[in-house]
This record gives sequence, C-alpha cells and structure tokens, in this order.
Amino acid sequence: MSRTKPDLSRKPRRSKCDDGDDPYTSREGKAQQHVSVQIVVANDEGAFHAYAPALKGLHVDGATQEEAVENVKEAIAVYLESLHKHGDPLPEGPGLVIQRINVPNGASLQNITMQWPSLSLSGIS
Repeated sequence: MSRTKPDLSRKPRRSKCDDGDDPYTSREGKAQQHVSVQIVVANDEGAFHAYAPALKGLHVDGATQEEAVENVKEAIAVYLESLHKHGDPLPEGPGLVIQRINVPNGASLQNITMQWPSLSLSGIS
C-alpha cells in the first residue's frame, strides 16, 4: 500500500505560551507542560508507515523506520500547533497524555518506552 508523503519541508515554529514564555525552555522552580503522544510504526511493503492513534488523520511514511519516526514527530508538532492556533483542545486520552513536570534548568526530559512481555506479569488482569 503506497501513501502520499505529506509536505513536511517546513519545520514547525515553536509556539509561545500565553504569557510569552518559551515552552521548550525549562527554568528552576516552574513546572513545564509536556505532552506524550503514542505512535505506531509498521512495516509497509518495503517502507514504514507511522501514525498517532490519538490524532485523527495523522499518518506518514518513511523509507526507513527512523525516517518514519522523524516524519511522525514533525507531523505531530504541526498538528498540535494547529490545534493551539485554532483554540482546539488536545485530545487527551490513553494515546495522548498531558503532564506538568518540574525540569531543572539545563536538564532535558526524556521518555523511555519498553514493551512488557506479559500482561499477567504487570498486575493488570
């Protein structure tokens, strides 16, 4: 199945918070809002298809898995910027989580996701 690759040649602008602060710069003592978005990357007839289930219509592809992940990151940034620009709420749910986290000045926030081998081992029934 072949998908048309969206035009992502334009890097998304980093939008400013309502108070004029840059949301991508952390400072001591101030909580920052972070959005985690789950993505799915699948092999697609020699290429890779990536999408974010929580963001309706967001589908991209890439020649490699890494390219598909980079493309979906850029598409998510554009999608979220568009929601903000139009005053639309974030579609918060299992695939999109909003967190307020204190990140010390000079530190970065990283997420690590690992697949767990069994639901029975996780305490979820």
